[in-house]
Amino acid sequence: MTTLAQLLYNYAQNYRLPSFLDRDAIDLTISDQAHTLAVLKKGLSAQQLETLEQYQKFCRRQQELEMEAMFLTAFSVARELWV
Repeated sequence: MTTLAQLLYNYAQNYRLPSFLDRDAIDLTISDQAHTLAVLKKGLSAQQLETLEQYQKFCRRQQELEMEAMFLTAFSVARELWV
């Protein structure tokens, strides 16, 4: 991303995105996810826990890349509509 796109992305992520989220749904999802993860971790060996943590890291990175791509897509559509 260019510096301007990164600046706009950070602004949108920190100040605009929260107003579009259903806070109750997010809270419920986070709670359910935490519970399910805790149950899953109880039955795993140390090596399996490490593998799970690596998997979660890759999932978070994929989500970050997808969020950036969605932002850039919306930004390019907005620029096209502006002209």
